[in-house]
Amino acid sequence: MRVENLERHASALLARAGAPRPALLSVSLLRDDRMRALAGRDDAFEVLATVLDRVERTLRPGDRYAVVATDELWVVLADAPSEAIARLAATALRDAVDGHYDACLDDGTPCRVGVRGAIAGAWVDRPPGDLVSLSSALGRAVADARSAEGRIALRSASGDTRNARIRLAARVREALEANEFEIWYQPQIRLSDRSCTSLEALVRWPQPAGAPPVSAATVVSICEENGLVGGLTRFCVNTVLRHQMAWAATGFEPQVGINLSALTLADASFPTQVAQACDTWGVPPTRLLFELTESSIARDERTTLEFMHRLRELGCELSIDDFGTGYSSFAYLRQFPVNELKIDRAFVTGLATEAADRRIVKVLVELAHAFGLRALAEGVEDVEGVRVLESLGCDRVQGWYFAKAMPADEVRGWVSALAAGPRPAGTLQTA
Repeated sequence: MRVENLERHASALLARAGAPRPALLSVSLLRDDRMRALAGRDDAFEVLATVLDRVERTLRPGDRYAVVATDELWVVLADAPSEAIARLAATALRDAVDGHYDACLDDGTPCRVGVRGAIAGAWVDRPPGDLVSLSSALGRAVADARSAEGRIALRSASGDTRNARIRLAARVREALEANEFEIWYQPQIRLSDRSCTSLEALVRWPQPAGAPPVSAATVVSICEENGLVGGLTRFCVNTVLRHQMAWAATGFEPQVGINLSALTLADASFPTQVAQACDTWGVPPTRLLFELTESSIARDERTTLEFMHRLRELGCELSIDDFGTGYSSFAYLRQFPVNELKIDRAFVTGLATEAADRRIVKVLVELAHAFGLRALAEGVEDVEGVRVLESLGCDRVQGWYFAKAMPADEVRGWVSALAAGPRPAGTLQTA
């Protein structure tokens, strides 16, 4: 079904008085063969055809779908009067899409392609509704879906969605001024000796009791839309440095990774700000690592290259986050001064059971080492995955098998407990 037909179908459902209220879903396909799909390879389209067969079997007769790209589908649910119904449909679609598909390599050798679905959704929580509001809500949900628990993110498309977004932006601005945000840390484990010498910094926004949580992805998107990215990034850098100064007094001096928005890469003053902040807190820049996504690098490669060199000259390290999910990975490794490749969780979660995933991660680790870089795998959730990654030569890992993100005041105790090991498998998690 073509996209314009899908739009007409959704508009007709919204226009019918007393009709069931529709929902709009975006199904992002996290494909192991994304580069081949983008290149229009016939075998990649065969995988997509099988995906569509599974989607069709999942949908009800009144539902419709359209192929937007080789890695994205849009679905209109004819009747989704509540978030619970929309979530049920999203879960069914994710479960239907997740799996491995038969394909062939260039030389005709059979192989298996892994595909996972990240589902974003928007529904009309009360009539009347319109397609513009529905699509706008869906766009915001897409930004959250890949990092959301279970790879599902849903949003309401009520008539006051825009006003709610404006109110949330005002709250974010006030929270920045009142220093309400927190930085939590997820440990990264060096596999050679099972030690923790690095952490990833993650933004958290505590909410009043009974209030719905606001994800870090939502906070970042609000900041990007309202000119607040600079303030949020300065908060993150200074808070991380303050925590590092406190940890250093106890003999713990980890490197901490901080995620950067694509907008920050256009801020020529940022490297100078980092240098000044490090001087203020008495922390060497070598203890900072900045994570950049492939998509952010692709926006303006010339400006980004200069930005990265300035940070490297300070002594900071750089990492490409979600490696393998973008467009020009190999070119980045040749051109950009990075220290680390962070292998996306989409390639990690099936390591214990899927030979295809193991082959992909093996290639990514070997590629990192060929360029003299560390390989770090995220999303490690079981001991089997740890063992496979260790056998493949991966340098560092992070994930819930070892620990979820934790407040700064819990980090030192957790690291001390880890160092006091050994511990039985599965007992290193923290709530």
